[in-house]
Amino acid sequence: MRFGALPRVPAVSGAFLRSPVTLGATLLVVASLALRVLILRDSHFVEDDLLFVGDAYENDLTLGFVTRVHKGHLMPGAIALTWVLSRLAPYDWLLAAGVTLAAQALLSVLAFRLLRLLFGDRPAILPPLAVFLFSPLTVPAFGWWAAAINAVPFQLALVLALTCQVRFARGEGTRYGWRALGWTVFGMAFSTKGVFAVFLLFALTTAFLGDREAGWGRSVLREVRRNRRLWAAYLAVIAAYTTVYLLRAGAASTDRLPAPKVDVALDLAGRLLGRTFPGGAVGGPLTWSPVTPTGGLAGPSDAVVAVAWAVLAAVVLVSVVHRRRAVRAWIVLAAYLVFADTVPTVIARGGYTSLVGAETRYVADAVLVLAVVLGLALLPLRGEEDAYRRPLPRPSWRVPVVVIVTGAYLAASVVSVETYRQTLSGDRVRTYLGTVARQLAAAPDDVVIYPTPLPDDIVLPLNGDRRLSHRLLAPLARPGLRIRMAFPQPSYDARVFDRNGRLDRMSVFGFLGAPRNGERCLPVADGALHFPDAVSFGGPATAGAIAYAAERPVPVTVEVGEERVLLTLRASDGGLIHFPVRGVSRGMRIVLDDPAAEVCVTGVALGAPIAESEQPR
Repeated sequence: MRFGALPRVPAVSGAFLRSPVTLGATLLVVASLALRVLILRDSHFVEDDLLFVGDAYENDLTLGFVTRVHKGHLMPGAIALTWVLSRLAPYDWLLAAGVTLAAQALLSVLAFRLLRLLFGDRPAILPPLAVFLFSPLTVPAFGWWAAAINAVPFQLALVLALTCQVRFARGEGTRYGWRALGWTVFGMAFSTKGVFAVFLLFALTTAFLGDREAGWGRSVLREVRRNRRLWAAYLAVIAAYTTVYLLRAGAASTDRLPAPKVDVALDLAGRLLGRTFPGGAVGGPLTWSPVTPTGGLAGPSDAVVAVAWAVLAAVVLVSVVHRRRAVRAWIVLAAYLVFADTVPTVIARGGYTSLVGAETRYVADAVLVLAVVLGLALLPLRGEEDAYRRPLPRPSWRVPVVVIVTGAYLAASVVSVETYRQTLSGDRVRTYLGTVARQLAAAPDDVVIYPTPLPDDIVLPLNGDRRLSHRLLAPLARPGLRIRMAFPQPSYDARVFDRNGRLDRMSVFGFLGAPRNGERCLPVADGALHFPDAVSFGGPATAGAIAYAAERPVPVTVEVGEERVLLTLRASDGGLIHFPVRGVSRGMRIVLDDPAAEVCVTGVALGAPIAESEQPR
């Protein structure tokens, strides 16, 4: 098998399904996918999803585009995938969800294949498989497209790299070692955590797949000597990836992250490691709070956290008492959680809020590691002799205990997934984007649409100008209209999108200049109107307006800082013209270029475009 071709998955046949273990695994996979279909049904594009679609229509598929750092992530594969799907069909949730579900189905089958390769075709691999397939920790990252394009391909790469590494360590050929490297590079293309896959492969190889009886430290030295070229290649890949990351992160002007704050970082790490992961590892959190545009955050109660830690402590204790080298397995899991999941999250998000520690997507990849570690800590590897330091309890009560514990885990997981599904707002976004698409399809070719921020419950304000309508909604417009949305012109019938996606008449929220009581017109001094208190924040989401009356066309120049906007006020008894303002300044001046013209300016506004129906009264 060449790298780039997926490992062959056994065909479904009568003999295949007559294997009790395979049949049980098949039922688990199908049931887990059915739960995930419900998640996809109630999800939709939200938050960063829209940013990716907007970026796809503003950029060509170039090396510079796919290697840009997005909010701390270097993920050329993920950006390329979103570009292709967005260009094929913008905001087509069926397409995006279908690709995600297909990848998850493949991941589920290959995870079973890995466990069977490690431990043999025995029923005891089904509980670790169930932990991986049903863990609520993986569900939020699965249903949110921007997270799924990182999480699912990376886990897929991790499973395939581990599979190849197992075969390499068992002496099936050096080609499998290089294939493991290839799949690791593939994982790096979708997630920065791909770097840590190298250390996970090395740790598992030296702890369990190499010279197990020689001691871990001695096994490390032997592995380095035996396969130094392979591990040197891994280090070279890490160095290259890190170099590209640092260069591209330094070039990013809009996605620079704030430095971590000590108190926030400590609270975030404590929440992630002390509550979110333990609760999810046993089927929690059961409850999700607070709720964000992407869904609920893990909010396990103190009771759930206490039970989780008790269960995990019991499993660790039982494994250490009975299984040789079980301690190594738990060290690997703990190290992965700290160095691959927590430290990068603290660095990238420790400057925001500790609530980030309640986002399960940051530990979703650790669920696969947990499933493998559970097997390593409790089961003998295929062909391993003398795996236990003391006899296991009799099957007559050991099996019922495992069945009860696995059943309780599955029940808790299903409840957690269902309560999470109830926090999703897919219908809201689906309705909004559908309305926008219909409005744009019906709009005339000469319509003028000014940029406005998308509603906060669809894209958060922290995304700044990247959440403006001319970027995120333009992919739904025909090409000519798309250009007009990016460069709106002065208009007497300007439109903006309201919070429900309808095109509404435009108003301006901000500075308002009106005549004094009893006067009809604003005063003119030296052929100009002066507004020293008007403030322009500039950028695409700033506009001005002039209300006036004139018997004939009147040319005027609007001065905002160093910016000059040339307008012609058409003859009207009650005209209202809107115009874009890009400059940043305090103060505005309207110069009457024809001093002899009789014009009465009845009002002036400068600020943010807003739907007329949503203008505060």
